[in-house]
Amino acid sequence: MTYRTLPLHELPGVPDGTLVLVTGIYSRSVTGATLHDAGSHLELSGEPFDWSPRHGTRLDVWGQLWNGPAPRLIVHNARLPGDPRRQPRTSPTAPLGTSLSVTARIQRVGADLLAVTPDRHTYLLRAPELREGYVHLTGTLVHETPPILHVTGHQDLSRAMLPPTEVPHD
Repeated sequence: MTYRTLPLHELPGVPDGTLVLVTGIYSRSVTGATLHDAGSHLELSGEPFDWSPRHGTRLDVWGQLWNGPAPRLIVHNARLPGDPRRQPRTSPTAPLGTSLSVTARIQRVGADLLAVTPDRHTYLLRAPELREGYVHLTGTLVHETPPILHVTGHQDLSRAMLPPTEVPHD
């Protein structure tokens, strides 16, 4: 699956569950966040995966669209327009025994080490001790339910995924 690039004003005609990439001005308030562009706006659910944008910043935001009485975008990630470090991509789905390559946030939950991808896929990790943070993982899917990834390699991306330098306005 890929993300469809659409302007905000075309979203009402898009089916629920569609993966989309939209561009607009990011706004935060006490009640949440929205994206505005050319008189259209969209409520955002969740935060970008690996950084926190400033209020009033122009962004590309991608995620899963849910129309209905309160249309919203379940946010997978965001970037400053043109930021090559962040690309909209979905996590691979694969049968048991398949080698996978994913970018994920590693976190410890109890005794388990989990990897959560930007599009919210979660893998239970079988790996040597890894630090929490953003990583690129390679491994083999050894169980499907729950998805267990036997890690064969990793690259720490924590420093590479620091928030981008924001360009000052003229």
